[in-house]
Amino acid sequence: MKQSRILICNDDGINAEGIHVLERAALRLSEDVWVVAPAAEQSGRAHSFTAKGALVFNKIDNHHFTVNGTPTDCMLFACNVLFREHKPDLIFSGINHGSNLGFDVIYSGTTGAAIEGTLQGIKSFAFSLYGAKNGSAYWPAVEEMLPKIVEKTVGIEWPRRTFLNVNFPQRSALEIAGIRLTSLSSRKIGDDLHVIEQTDQSTTFQIGYLRRGKIEQESDTYAVQNGFISVTPVSIEMTDQPFLSSNPFVF
Repeated sequence: MKQSRILICNDDGINAEGIHVLERAALRLSEDVWVVAPAAEQSGRAHSFTAKGALVFNKIDNHHFTVNGTPTDCMLFACNVLFREHKPDLIFSGINHGSNLGFDVIYSGTTGAAIEGTLQGIKSFAFSLYGAKNGSAYWPAVEEMLPKIVEKTVGIEWPRRTFLNVNFPQRSALEIAGIRLTSLSSRKIGDDLHVIEQTDQSTTFQIGYLRRGKIEQESDTYAVQNGFISVTPVSIEMTDQPFLSSNPFVF
């Protein structure tokens, strides 16, 4: 691990507390740690990239850089320009200010960076802290536990096109109940809409933060809500192979 090149990104922006915590945790694993992050918050940008217009890459110091775009923009530049000759060994995305549980992984810019890292052929992690918006008292527990999770998982062969989505509970290190390997719950965002103003021609609305859906006992949401660190292997292999193999259509 000491020889590993670790690239850090996030979606909360270069100045977010979570990315500083993640860098300190990464430095416990390796001295070769780099940060390429959005210049401003990019939450909810998922795996989007900037299709039109020029982007600007700025150097803060020898190991810290920003891009005025999405987390995916950051990853594309880092992997194909900045580290073209020596790609990172590991991608760390986060630590997100709030959880990424259930179908959050579809919407999240934090997981978007991990998805791009996976497409680049690099072992990638997305890290999030449940309830982080309510205070930072639990960052030390994350900083302590995160390196242990990485050390436990990087030596194992991962399936093709899979990243690890890790969510920490809002607990101190002594209060954490343990670590669970989980599946994604059926919880999703988007159904909690608030109409602010309405006329005959238009409606002004806001999408709320409330998630709805089933929270299965083996799921990430259930684990985190009960004080466990959740580790979920997420596949980005989008073809439904069992359905394809069943030959459902006749053409």
